[in-house]
Amino acid sequence: MTLRRYRSSLLAIIGLILLLGYYWVQQPLILSPFGFRLLANQGTTLALAALAQLTVVLTGGVDLSVGAIVSLSNAIAATYMGDSPWSVFGVVLLTLGAGAAAGLVNGVLVAYGRIQPIIVTLATLYVYSGLALLIRPQPGGSVPGYYASTLTGAWGWLPYSLIVLLAVTLLFRMPIMRSRLGTAIYAVGDNPGGAHMSGINVPRTLVCAYVIGGVLAACAGLFLTAQTTSGDATVGTSYTLNSVAAVVFGGAILGGGRGLALGPIVAAFFISIIISVLFAAGVSSFYQSVFQGAILIVVLMFGNAWTLRARNRLHVLRS
Repeated sequence: MTLRRYRSSLLAIIGLILLLGYYWVQQPLILSPFGFRLLANQGTTLALAALAQLTVVLTGGVDLSVGAIVSLSNAIAATYMGDSPWSVFGVVLLTLGAGAAAGLVNGVLVAYGRIQPIIVTLATLYVYSGLALLIRPQPGGSVPGYYASTLTGAWGWLPYSLIVLLAVTLLFRMPIMRSRLGTAIYAVGDNPGGAHMSGINVPRTLVCAYVIGGVLAACAGLFLTAQTTSGDATVGTSYTLNSVAAVVFGGAILGGGRGLALGPIVAAFFISIIISVLFAAGVSSFYQSVFQGAILIVVLMFGNAWTLRARNRLHVLRS
């Protein structure tokens, strides 16, 4: 891998370093083992949701149902998970299966129904949110303590959440970056017509991308459940737009065909820390959403301009 390949992720990396530096000045304890674990846990859920969003964005679409799938996964896990290891294992598989099924529905409607992704996923957002509310009408439920501690604990300075994120990212890279499916996903996002002419099954590729995205969103829901140790049908609402912001800030192009996992992951940690920084700066909770939105707008403007300039430079070099 060359450094040039990760150039699109550079802005997110610089932003995260500057943000952490400012936060460290305000709250030196964030670099303690406990503080670092909290930061890692806080960013991992959004990072997983960003990977889910990235998979769809690479095909030229956008998945507005990511947050709803996170909520649905959280509701399933917190409602049905028992204390026995077999129960935990079974519910984890059930939750991942639900995420895959949700992604399958999205993919089939987009690929074979020929409906715009934003319309399909906006509709299924309400469907999956309704299912989450049906399963968990009121906040509650629980998960075993060992399930939560296994995912959100730490070994010294090393948070288990980062190990989970690394493992999921490596599994993500295998089908997306190291296989014919990954090549097909990038090709479909870059030029669907050209991909079809080269022999790629475009509808099947789209369906696979949405299924992978659904599974990754379910992973985010499972990790979020370990954090909260309870279920809430609305807990994933913010992850939809924040995952889109992380993908764009991380260097991906919403038009498809360009993007790596590193950038959105770093951007996800940047976004997740903004609220903590605003709190440390003494900003009233009443204004935190306003400041967070304004900061994200500025960041995304710079990120989009940075990425477009890099893409134009690449086109010039190719020509």
